[in-house]
Amino acid sequence: MKTVSETVEIQAPAQEVFAHIDDIRNVGWHMTEQSSMAMMGSKLTVEVLSEQKTGLGATYRYSGTIMGLTLDFSESVTKYVANREKVWRTIGEPRLLIMASYEMRLSIEPQPPSSSRLTISIAYELPRSQFWRFLGILLAGWYSRWCLQRMCRDTKRVLEARSRPEASSHPG
Repeated sequence: MKTVSETVEIQAPAQEVFAHIDDIRNVGWHMTEQSSMAMMGSKLTVEVLSEQKTGLGATYRYSGTIMGLTLDFSESVTKYVANREKVWRTIGEPRLLIMASYEMRLSIEPQPPSSSRLTISIAYELPRSQFWRFLGILLAGWYSRWCLQRMCRDTKRVLEARSRPEASSHPG
């Protein structure tokens, strides 16, 4: 498995950072609400499959197409420490392109007096077929860094904007 991680300091208390990033709509915003070059102009749909939206066992499904190719994958929370740590991974047979499966982890460390250090990481496996494996070698690290940077940057922008009323509250 390959691992990529990103860390950012956010001027907000740990519980506020965790509450924001624990919401799947906020962590997946860069794939579901905004078309981008990294998503080839496409957007995915996210849905909550479990009764609970957060916590251990919360399960989500992303689906859509990129350049006419179907993406369809589910993920489930496997570790959950409120206000501190969350781990989730793909389950079942994910239909991804440049990765076979992945596990994501976020951790939040309070920083005195009222800021936080957010770290998000992804550990992923490359696809088995030669063609997609080759593309994964070329693109999966770059795409992973892009996703993690967007998650960190968007979280920082939204939470720090709350203290500045003139700033936008939308991640993008």
